[in-house]
Amino acid sequence: MTYTKISKKERDYLILIFELSRDFPVRVRDIAEATNVSEPTAYEYSVRLAEKGLVLMKKGIVKLTEKGNETVSSIIKAHRVLETLFYINGISADESCQECSKIDYLLDKETIDKLYRKLGEPANCPHGKPVVVESS
Repeated sequence: MTYTKISKKERDYLILIFELSRDFPVRVRDIAEATNVSEPTAYEYSVRLAEKGLVLMKKGIVKLTEKGNETVSSIIKAHRVLETLFYINGISADESCQECSKIDYLLDKETIDKLYRKLGEPANCPHGKPVVVESS
């Protein structure tokens, strides 16, 4: 699977929606507050994601679609695989995380899977989070 083409900002919104939706239904207002933007701006990005089939919007609630969940899971795996690679090559866990956030959404799933296997299929990233996450 290759990723749906998304921007860095859209990547950040997808990850945020994924994280927030574990605790409660995500409203556009929640996205705006978490990203420190206006509600119209959060709404605009949510619409962009909906147009790409990554989220559903209904009455101010934003929910990841199956495609959105798969995309987020792939991005998280890419992030944590790259983070592990950087970390074992001498970059601190926090710096690795920052750097990986810049590129994790751009890489092909097949490339990440090859790196994952080459690294011995690590269970957790340097921060102790699981490398492979299940779609919600």
